[in-house]
Amino acid sequence: MDSDAAAADADAATDAAAALDRLQISDDANTDDAVQSPVASSTLECKPDASTPIILCDAFYGFPTQKRPRNERVRAVSRQLTNFLQWRSEASEKNSNNIHSHVHVLGKGKDIESVKTRIDELGTQTKASTEQIIFDPDIEIRQFLDKQNGTSSTQESQEEVVYLSPDASYTLPTTCRPPRIVIVGMLIDHRITEDRSRRRAEESLNIRAAKLPLDELRVKELSSCEPLNVDTVMELMQRWWWNCDRVEERLQQLNGSGETKCDDTTEKYSKLYKKCFIEAAAFAMKSQRDRHPNRTVHKTE
Repeated sequence: MDSDAAAADADAATDAAAALDRLQISDDANTDDAVQSPVASSTLECKPDASTPIILCDAFYGFPTQKRPRNERVRAVSRQLTNFLQWRSEASEKNSNNIHSHVHVLGKGKDIESVKTRIDELGTQTKASTEQIIFDPDIEIRQFLDKQNGTSSTQESQEEVVYLSPDASYTLPTTCRPPRIVIVGMLIDHRITEDRSRRRAEESLNIRAAKLPLDELRVKELSSCEPLNVDTVMELMQRWWWNCDRVEERLQQLNGSGETKCDDTTEKYSKLYKKCFIEAAAFAMKSQRDRHPNRTVHKTE
């Protein structure tokens, strides 16, 4: 499968759903063709962190205090997390070598407990399980990050953490591995509230906000400013890390060394890493389209 060619062909599509069809993605496709690409000896340096990636689910804001709206939010968040867990369980059955990211849900104790209970209820009908999530009630985002990194003041730790937001001015690069820790706001609304997640990240938490480079797909009506569903974002990130794992493992085998470095000026490596993102994003968008066929995208020009 040639993802770049498929994405370019999709550019002429009349809407996002048709464009995704043009990507010609099958359920059993993977990035083996990218991983097997012949490469010269490596000099890549893109901060590949050997530690397990982490998805932080920020549930500290967005939960109403009124009973009925709050219950609706609990059900919506729980469903999105369940969708992700079910997808990942099924993906792991096909490839048991995949390293799972750690998923942490942070928020107020009462909200976290309600979400956990609801996921357990949904788990009786799916392959999702709260054993696959770490619930951290009443632990603040900054407190968590300080514990992970020892200190949050170093340049290295700051670069390894981003808060995903479609309204961010900064876009994650596709030429190397994504940051090790990504924060996803548990905002699930029928109406889009622009700039909410960016303000949460940069003004409330002082954490760099970044948007996903969805423009790389070159799909009409789908831009990097698209507010994706929570389950889609989580699946995209997990797939992106998995794809990079495969590429870097292959590079290590070809180089005959225990360390893979990457240089953004090396065109072949940049293309491999770019394909890691493109395939991850295309598959995740396919999942979103399958779950929501009448609303694949939320924002249209």
